[in-house]
Amino acid sequence: MSSDIRNRPILASTSEASFETVFTRYYSLVYQLAYRCVGQSDEAEDIAQEVFLRYHRVPPKAESEAERRSWLCRVATNLGLNALRSRQRRTKREEQVSETVRRSTPEAEAQQDPEQHVLISEQAALVRSILAEMPERQQAYILLRSTGLSYAEIAQATGVATASVGALLARAEREFRRRYHERVTAPRA
Repeated sequence: MSSDIRNRPILASTSEASFETVFTRYYSLVYQLAYRCVGQSDEAEDIAQEVFLRYHRVPPKAESEAERRSWLCRVATNLGLNALRSRQRRTKREEQVSETVRRSTPEAEAQQDPEQHVLISEQAALVRSILAEMPERQQAYILLRSTGLSYAEIAQATGVATASVGALLARAEREFRRRYHERVTAPRA
């Protein structure tokens, strides 16, 4: 960084020029912090971009240069740690699913109890057919939640507000239970 950019005071306004000055001055610092947290350059770049996007949308009420720098560092660190936690949760879910799949392979189930295997297969087919009849959005909520995603992750995946996920998921589950009950209690032809 050239010394004239580093020593020039940042304008107090939220103009494009002041944003560009902040970006130019602190991008490498923010990127380095993010990279130290996540250890992957592409993810660190995404985090750095998110930090500056947040800065641009709602600049901090910083009185001094040190406060601005501190804000940028804090946001970069928090986003980096959030990314690590998310990665750990995802890894844990994937390991759980792998373990479940490994334990419940059709061959292992058939060897344990062939009748139980048939019942499980029929139940899975029934659940899949009921899901297929439901509206696509409701299917998505149920499937995303059943894989262990949090409300925030479901909101991100479906493009709805996080606060709405609970109600939408509850509605989808009620509809699923209603359809399931109808199928199970319907007289067989």
